[in-house]
Amino acid sequence: MQKHRPQADPPQPTLDGQHLRDLAEECSTAAAEAFADTYTALLTQRVDRIIRSIGVGHREMAMDAALSLRTASSMAGALRMSHLCSQLEKALVAADLAAAAGVARDIALHLPELQEALANRRRPDR
Repeated sequence: MQKHRPQADPPQPTLDGQHLRDLAEECSTAAAEAFADTYTALLTQRVDRIIRSIGVGHREMAMDAALSLRTASSMAGALRMSHLCSQLEKALVAADLAAAAGVARDIALHLPELQEALANRRRPDR
C-alpha cells in the first residue's frame, strides 16, 4: 500500500497580465497602469522589508510585509510572488522561523525574474 503524499502546489506564473486587464476594466487603463508602475517601483523595498524583518526575527513586521506584498502582487498578477508570500505567512503563523527564512530567500531569488517580467510586460498603449 502506497502512502499518500500531498502534491506540491503547481508552479505559479511569474506575471499574469489578465489581472491588470481586469483592473483596467474595473477602474481605468490609467489607474491600472499607475498601480502597476507603483507596484514595480515599491517591489524592491517591500522585499527588503521582508528580508530585514525575518533577519532580526520580527514576526509581526514580517507578517505585515508579507500581507502587503501578497495583496499587491495578487492585484498586479504577480502570482508566484503572491504564492511565496502566502507560504511565508504560513511559516510565520506556525512560528517556524527557519522555514520563514527559506521562503524569504526564495522571495529574494524570485525578485529579479519578476522585475524583468514587469519591465517587459505589454502595456495597453503599445
